[in-house]
Amino acid sequence: MNEVLTASVGQEDDVDPERVARGKPLEFVDGVPVFGSGRAPAYLRTKTQLVRERRKPAAGQRPAAYIYTRWYRDRVELWDPQESAKMRPLSALQRRQMQQRRTCTDCGEVFPVPVRGMCGRCRDRETRRRADLRRRTCQDCGTVFQTPAPARNFGDGMCLACEERIERGRRVALSLVERSCRRCLVQLFPLTVWSAMSERAQAMADWHCARCEREIEQERLEAQRRADRARWGGLGPTIAWAQKILANPDAYAILDTETTGLAATSRIVEIAVTTASGKVLLDTLLNPGGEPIPAKATAIHRITDTMVEDAPTFSEILPRLTEALAGRRIVIYNRAYDTGRLLWELHLHHLARRTVDLTKQPRDSGRRHPAAHAWLEAQAWEECAMEQYAVFYGDWHDHFGGYTWQKLGGGHRALGDTRAVMRRLEEMAAYPSPFGH
Repeated sequence: MNEVLTASVGQEDDVDPERVARGKPLEFVDGVPVFGSGRAPAYLRTKTQLVRERRKPAAGQRPAAYIYTRWYRDRVELWDPQESAKMRPLSALQRRQMQQRRTCTDCGEVFPVPVRGMCGRCRDRETRRRADLRRRTCQDCGTVFQTPAPARNFGDGMCLACEERIERGRRVALSLVERSCRRCLVQLFPLTVWSAMSERAQAMADWHCARCEREIEQERLEAQRRADRARWGGLGPTIAWAQKILANPDAYAILDTETTGLAATSRIVEIAVTTASGKVLLDTLLNPGGEPIPAKATAIHRITDTMVEDAPTFSEILPRLTEALAGRRIVIYNRAYDTGRLLWELHLHHLARRTVDLTKQPRDSGRRHPAAHAWLEAQAWEECAMEQYAVFYGDWHDHFGGYTWQKLGGGHRALGDTRAVMRRLEEMAAYPSPFGH
């Protein structure tokens, strides 16, 4: 058999052409030749081809050849149909079932391969028919029209009546939402009252009912208490600090200054000292020694050169300042800034006492007169009120790794700022405990 399989085209005329191989075998497996795709003799059949002819490999029959498939390079067995055995004939039911699988359910045409339902042409025709029916059917009420409905606001294929009905419902629902509580949707304003209100009044209307307002406030307070309990290690000491000051207010002095700028050599143009109870100990403008007040500084505290022209100098009010601070602990909002300005004024004061011409002094080198440092060290400075209030306010800044400083809001005048510090102290001292006692 192998000799016949391996014969090439052009052999003797008595050899059947279908039994002649179309090329040489690629290899042999157990003596059986393996051909490439399309090179095996034409009379050989695969097992699937034998089944179509109602035949199967006989018992003990060996493959006549192998073939490599074109795409997957699988090795497929080829059998000699003459040596194969016949299969049992199909029953009438099996033939009917096979006939049904190969018959189109729409046009009735019988195909050589199973179609399992409609054939491709009928399926395409049915798809086009359904698409046309959908275009002519209102997707809301289901009415079928002769022509497709145009696409409008609320989707493809909706009739005009349904669109108008949905638009009316949308307007009614939107009006109801506008007039209802945002939380429980209870109606707050009747339509007649709402229509009579102006747009400004509608925008400023209360969007929650009384019950929801109470619930929202309770939820806010509970969330605040949870947050306060989580950071009580920092919040508790700040509250105790403010309560300690207000428990004995006359023992504490609140100091604030207004200056010509933020530089290290800026001069003080106003200073105020009060007790924590509000008693004014010192409140005066200061002459900055002929140094003009920049327009940027005036725009903040509204103090002009004319206002300080006849005001006393820092040296003149220094005894009063020392007397006001004597025996009291000093509270300052942004203590580092104000003490820096005081240190510079004290430095100039002591230089002037040595009859030094200040106009001929070299640029600021950062060194201050020892007596200026001694005066500051003699005072009893409390913790910085700005840093304490920042911890109390609790606005944490991830980038800087600390609490954000808050604006004082005292109007940028010395006396007004001291009173604003008093309000901050009262706010901190009166803060309720998050632990419910």
